[in-house]
Amino acid sequence: QAVASKPLRPFACCFLCMAAGTLRSSIWPLAAAAAALATLGTSRHKAVAHAQKQRSIREDELRRHNRPQDAWISFHGKVYDITHFVAKHPPCPQLAWAERVAGRRFEDFLGRDTFGPAHKGCGPDQNCCSSDIRAGLEQSLQPFHIGTLEPAPPSRAAQSWPHVDLASVELRVESAGGRALQTLSVADLRAAYPRAEREVTHKCTKSGNTKTQRWAGVRIRDLLPPRAADPNAGWEPLVTFVGMDGFGYSLFRSRAEEDDVILAYEQGGSPLDAEACGPLRLVKDGQHAKWVERILVEQRRE
Repeated sequence: QAVASKPLRPFACCFLCMAAGTLRSSIWPLAAAAAALATLGTSRHKAVAHAQKQRSIREDELRRHNRPQDAWISFHGKVYDITHFVAKHPPCPQLAWAERVAGRRFEDFLGRDTFGPAHKGCGPDQNCCSSDIRAGLEQSLQPFHIGTLEPAPPSRAAQSWPHVDLASVELRVESAGGRALQTLSVADLRAAYPRAEREVTHKCTKSGNTKTQRWAGVRIRDLLPPRAADPNAGWEPLVTFVGMDGFGYSLFRSRAEEDDVILAYEQGGSPLDAEACGPLRLVKDGQHAKWVERILVEQRRE
């Protein structure tokens, strides 16, 4: 015969309610603590990521990360670790992200005299060399952003700009990896190299006005070291001209070696001053890099 269950006595009900309340009161703080820890971990991760992106990286450090298995680049002042990016975004063979661009400023490879419209699609996506390359490239590389590029200390001549003392100006010819090949004063350029003169008509892109001027200086090909034989390179080397303001302008070496490309130190028979973007300025089918004080010559991987 089944035994009918007896109703719980009042004190038993109270006991169960108290136990349940105690259990809830002990679990809720634990859950709250776990949630707080998770939030703290997420916040800390974000803080670390933010700190990394705010990290200042010198150019000599950037240059050391120049291998396929350890590849960094900079682009308009931001530094990116593209080590895991390049395998999924192969460029055209000539651009060679990891083998060539790693450790360099990517903007040095862009422009109408280098990887411009003729090389559309050579970069990280099919719009690499479109008219809006900067926005497109920065969007593609944003997940790989690790810091900002620290500007190099200004040279002695740049510190006095625009009142530049001609005697303080030094032209440094160096490899793309930063190794000095030679250092020349303006007096050295005048004395040691054949004088080259050119008459160039320049059209202002803003006003449309044209002006013809006579320039004198040194042919770029006379300043370049012998080409390094590297049958495995598979690409045309670049020559990059960097001004006192830090901006660079690049040419393929074959273009830089043509007769019409000179490093000018005179305009209209007078020494170039800072107002005319001197004392040294790149001149070819127009007037390009200004206040030039460095020439980077790309050779085989160092």
